[in-house]
Amino acid sequence: MAEKKKGIHYAWLIVVGCCFMQACCLGLMMNSAGIFYTPVTEDLGIGLGPLALYVTVYFFVTTFTYPFVARILPKYNINVVLSVAVAICCIGMGLMSTYTEVWQWYFSGVLYGIGGAFVFVVAATVLIENWFDKKRGLALGITQCFSGIGGAVFPLVGTMLINQIGWRSTYLILAVVAAVLVLPWTLFVFKYKPADKGLKPYGYEEKRTDEGKAVAMYPGVSAKKALLTIAFWALFLYGGVEALMSGYNTHLPGFSVSIGLGDMFGSQMLSLSMIGYVFATVIMGWLTDKIGVIIPSFITLLITALSLLGFAIFREQLPLAVCAFFFGTNSVIITISMATLVSDIFGRRDYAKILSYIRMSGCIAAFGSSAIGFVYDATGRFDISFYAGVAIIAVCAILVAIAVSQKKKIRNTLWVATDVEAEQASGAKLDANGSSA
Repeated sequence: MAEKKKGIHYAWLIVVGCCFMQACCLGLMMNSAGIFYTPVTEDLGIGLGPLALYVTVYFFVTTFTYPFVARILPKYNINVVLSVAVAICCIGMGLMSTYTEVWQWYFSGVLYGIGGAFVFVVAATVLIENWFDKKRGLALGITQCFSGIGGAVFPLVGTMLINQIGWRSTYLILAVVAAVLVLPWTLFVFKYKPADKGLKPYGYEEKRTDEGKAVAMYPGVSAKKALLTIAFWALFLYGGVEALMSGYNTHLPGFSVSIGLGDMFGSQMLSLSMIGYVFATVIMGWLTDKIGVIIPSFITLLITALSLLGFAIFREQLPLAVCAFFFGTNSVIITISMATLVSDIFGRRDYAKILSYIRMSGCIAAFGSSAIGFVYDATGRFDISFYAGVAIIAVCAILVAIAVSQKKKIRNTLWVATDVEAEQASGAKLDANGSSA
């Protein structure tokens, strides 16, 4: 089928579908999880730390699921794969409405880990990477900002529902909403790559090397060779250490209650953080297209560190609201910074595999949310954890610097620019996605 020259490129329909997926999966199920902590612990008489351990379970399970994501997404029908993954996540959330013992949340953590490994971050990132040759950063920014929009809207809606009908019914209602809004896109719209629709990526233009050879549609470094580089392991550690920041999001409502500002202000803080994330994703995506990913990555790390410092110091609503807004920038580090650093350093040839392998570093962050909960249970304070977060961000900055310092070496020694070179390097014919068959 020849690519259509007129009308809206199908890639933008992929973007719309990814927006729904990000809002209702990552935004609703993970970014809004904190609104349930206080009502559940008070109703069932359990500690915050033990309940938050289900997030730890999620991290561990998703860590061991990511290698399967890397192989399943390119190989099998993406409509079936992602629809099953979404259904698993929705079932996991719906089941929480029936639980009476804390260990039961750990079972939902397992379900989140299996389904979420596909749909929380990786699927949207890989789809945008495959479908866009130009404006990739903008498309990724738009897509990822909807996890922030979902994380801003659903905590407010969810808190109101909890106050009106209780946490059990709220869990069930939100799970059904997620299924209704996401499954039509995963079932009928998504395609893994443009070739599946007889198209080229948005903005694709054929490029040639100095020798006149056509540059591959997806040039870059093979996953096997990437695993042997310093840059890979620096990004691996960066992803895992920075993912600890996700634990702070879930505790913002509890932090608000602990300093006497109430659960509603806590939900507003969480929503402000998500609104900040929305702005940050669009700006980060635009900046990435304009000046590359390196400088914006360091800017986001600095803003995140200053926000954590503000949480540790301030106790008035206005400055805390400002800090919450800017703290939303931290999520951009994982959803955009990490994704674009992988593409910038290793290229697009085995992008899905390399990104999925790096996502395995989630095991480092497995104890983030629960550790904050246990520290609070032991001390009655959150500020200790906020100061620790500033130190974590400093480590992240060092790891990014190490990774980007290796870019030139990787480009000069491991980069495969043409299909011919790729076949010679691997001894196998490349498929339409640029990965060796």
